[in-house]
Amino acid sequence: MSDFEFVVCIPARYASSRLPGKPLIKLKGKELILWAVDAANQLGASAVVVATDDQRIASLVESHGHHVVMTRKDHQTGTDRLAECAAIMGWSDETWVLNYQGDEPDVPQANVQQVIDVVKKHPNASIGTLYQSINSVADLFSPNVVKLVTGADDRALYFSRAPIPWSQKQFNQPIENISHLPEGVTYKHHIGLYMYKTSFLHRFTQWPVGQMEKIESLEQLRALEHHEIIVAAAAVKPMPHGIDTPADVERFENS
Repeated sequence: MSDFEFVVCIPARYASSRLPGKPLIKLKGKELILWAVDAANQLGASAVVVATDDQRIASLVESHGHHVVMTRKDHQTGTDRLAECAAIMGWSDETWVLNYQGDEPDVPQANVQQVIDVVKKHPNASIGTLYQSINSVADLFSPNVVKLVTGADDRALYFSRAPIPWSQKQFNQPIENISHLPEGVTYKHHIGLYMYKTSFLHRFTQWPVGQMEKIESLEQLRALEHHEIIVAAAAVKPMPHGIDTPADVERFENS
């Protein structure tokens, strides 16, 4: 993909409230975690590692010749699991780690290249990530669609489940009366595709959960509360929906 050197970590937990054992669910005859590993192996990384807390997942991945590290079961966030993986692997502080979600097997390679490009542009950043435009009032006001505001230098200023920036002129009325987005405002939907510098991962695990992180239930706010630099770029292709529910499994099977 580029001359930029990076590694890929795929966190894979067995537990899932909506799809227990999700990494081992078969889609078109192949387990979900193997779809993710095979896709990650096409990205040009110097290493691809699955980080799991479950021996069943580890055994499956290893049986297909892929690299696995066993991590603790008590991690509160995926970032904590990545940090443990980085320590086990002995990656240097300057190594960039792409967090490739095990339930999103068909992330466009062009988007991965985009997050690589944004951290290359900002070598002092701790995290690179992506966003795409919000085009509906329903998405803007949905707490499940995380919003992001950035500065002129691609730097993330804040993430929120609330509609930000708030349009004082347009939104000074009951929400049910709002039928369209304000003109001249670009609303950004944060996409959970992350690239981390290993030195940041080690710092992150030393910090307690932050106040804003608790309020919004967004772990990236812990980084902002500690003045870490997060840079974000516009995704060049739409991000496909991950595998979270039985309906998602059916959709993938029929695709």
